[in-house]
Amino acid sequence: LPTMTVDDWYEQHRRKGCLPDQGIPRSAADGDAEEDERAERERKEENDDEEALQKARDWDDWKDTHRRGYGNRKNMG
Repeated sequence: LPTMTVDDWYEQHRRKGCLPDQGIPRSAADGDAEEDERAERERKEENDDEEALQKARDWDDWKDTHRRGYGNRKNMG
C-alpha cells in the first residue's frame, strides 16, 4: 500500500530541490544568453564585420559546390 500521495512526494522533492527540470530552464539567464549571442551575430553582420562577412561568403561558396549530404557517406551500403 502507498505510504504517501503523489502530491506529498512532489512537495518533498521540491523542498529538497531535486526535481527534474522537465525541459524548463532553471533561470531566465539561459534564454537571455542565446538571445544575446544571436543579437551579437546579427550586429556583426549588419556592421559588415570583415571576418564574419568573409566567413559567410566562404560558406555560401562551399554550399554552391557541395550538394546536401556530401560528407555523410558512412553506412550507406
